[in-house]
Amino acid sequence: MTLEEIKAPVAQEVATYHTEFNEILASRSQWLQEAMRILAESSGKMVRPVLTCLTAGMVAGQVPELAITSGILLELIHTATLIHDDVIDEAKTRRGKPTLGAIFDNRIAVLMGDFVLSSALIGAIQTRNLRIIGIVSRIGRELTEGEIRQYESAEGARLDIDNYFEVIKQKTAVLFASCAEVAAIAVEASEADIQRAARIGELLGLAFQIRDDIFDYYPSLEVGKPTGNDIREGKVTLPLLHTLLGPEGQSPEGIACRALIEDKRLDDEAIQHLIAFACEHGGIDYAEQRMQDLIDEAKALIGAYPDSPYRQSMLALADYIAERRK
Repeated sequence: MTLEEIKAPVAQEVATYHTEFNEILASRSQWLQEAMRILAESSGKMVRPVLTCLTAGMVAGQVPELAITSGILLELIHTATLIHDDVIDEAKTRRGKPTLGAIFDNRIAVLMGDFVLSSALIGAIQTRNLRIIGIVSRIGRELTEGEIRQYESAEGARLDIDNYFEVIKQKTAVLFASCAEVAAIAVEASEADIQRAARIGELLGLAFQIRDDIFDYYPSLEVGKPTGNDIREGKVTLPLLHTLLGPEGQSPEGIACRALIEDKRLDDEAIQHLIAFACEHGGIDYAEQRMQDLIDEAKALIGAYPDSPYRQSMLALADYIAERRK
């Protein structure tokens, strides 16, 4: 099922989401107006907005305005972190399109990221819901700390699966969890439902990141993005991590692969060698199985809710996250 088909029960709400996202970012600055237009055009798959709306519908049979607004605020925080990440990485493109830094320069891009962040915090206060204000306020800190921990792990060539899962929880899954959590809060769900919704979101977010990490091991033509980038930056993700920590990691080839990472000798030839090592020794299969386990757990929790178009689409969304090809 395509994402368009999945979002059918909440298509109107997602359309409202797009409109209000742009309204919140309205500005008197021509540069900011142009930047917000660029951001709107380069928005990704919109998995999180769909997750927010479907969660509210699945839990309560309706998607109130507060659920849409809260989801927008979380997406604004995420957008601000991406703008700042592009500046840090000196990235010229994102999803094949010029970054704000490439168009305006990095000084202006930083200020634009600050504008988006401030807009989210103002919007959070306007909800007058202290719990939602707290979630929106904390998410930027969590995402930032997760990114810093990932850089730390790369710099120290840390090979630790528990640490890997902690990092992807902070840098990715916490945002999915928060989207589902604010949706349940917005419909005044029970505490049990709020916690269940958050866990569903977290599981889907973990699976989403593992799928993204797996893409780094495939030819770029197959997934529509450059591959080997994570390894080039010293980020050892699950397929390679599992292989290096398994019996193969103690072989002469495995020891040589570890040395490449520890010594940061990561040219194109080394990257291709590391990718081949992970693929040939079951790293992809292992990562896909861990991802599927997370999806299965999420679907079991989704199954606790009465059958409805929302629940059916939530189950399909879980499958979409696992099966997507880009």
